[in-house]
Parts: sequence; C-alpha cells; structure tokens
Amino acid sequence: MTRTLDSTQQEDEVVLLDSVPYPAEDAAEPFIVASDRRVILSYPIAESDFERFGPFDPDDDPFCAVLFPDAVFHRLGPPGDADLEIHPLASQGLAGYSVHEVMNSSLVTELAAVASTSPALRHFVITFQASTFECVASDYTVVGVYGAGEIASREAFSLVR
Repeated sequence: MTRTLDSTQQEDEVVLLDSVPYPAEDAAEPFIVASDRRVILSYPIAESDFERFGPFDPDDDPFCAVLFPDAVFHRLGPPGDADLEIHPLASQGLAGYSVHEVMNSSLVTELAAVASTSPALRHFVITFQASTFECVASDYTVVGVYGAGEIASREAFSLVR
C-alpha cells in the first residue's frame, strides 16, 4: 500500500553515490537514449575517476553509460552548475558534477501515487556543467565505461532495444 506524506512529514535527503563515475567538468554534454521503461544516460567521466574506472589510453576521452530500468520519469535540463542553487534540492546537499540518490524523495511519493508499477522507485540526480539529469527508476547499473563517446552511444542504443 502506498502512503502519501505531506511536506511536513517528508524531507528529501540527498546522498552522494560513489559507485557511479562523476561527470567531467569541461567536456561534451551528456546524452540520453530511452525507450518506454528504460533510460540510458551517457556522459564523459571526471579525470579523477580515470584510475578507479580505467585504465585508459592517454588519447581516450572516457564516457560511461548508466542504465535506469523501470523508469517512470526522466529529464535533462536546467539548472546547470552556475545556477544549481535554484534547484529545489540544493538546500539538501545537491552538489555540482556529482551523482546523487534522493532518499525519502517527495518526487517518488508523487509518482508512486499515479504510476502503476510494481518495483520500488528510487530518485537519482546527476549534475553537469550546463544541465541536471533526474530519473525515477527501480535501480541503476553502470553498464560500462568506454574510451570514447561513440562507443558509449552505440552501447546505449543497443540496450534500449
């Protein structure tokens, strides 16, 4: 049974995820490949994560692809890093160029009231230079870290079939 909580009972809690590569600060824009219930987000990873998710050749431009199964909501758009403070979760600890999960998510509560899904829903937020990605899905999986964006895009397209 789904229980709806009003804003005085529920508070979004933003938690950093370290199992997902962090986005690069000065790199290509992220891209989304999506079907009805699967979303794959690909983006260039931060240089600080090269060793952890590598090894890479010196001329590589590493991208990762993250799968969000059973997605009921996703968006990629403003705000970006320069105006991240206007995001509703900024006061809860949303950080630039980072990967987050929102615990006790008010968005999940709202969507659960109208979505006819059986899996439990989780709220994920990834912040980039010019945009913010948000997704409500059952889970996430880093499906790969690749040496170039072209490889990540081919993998992403193959996963939505």
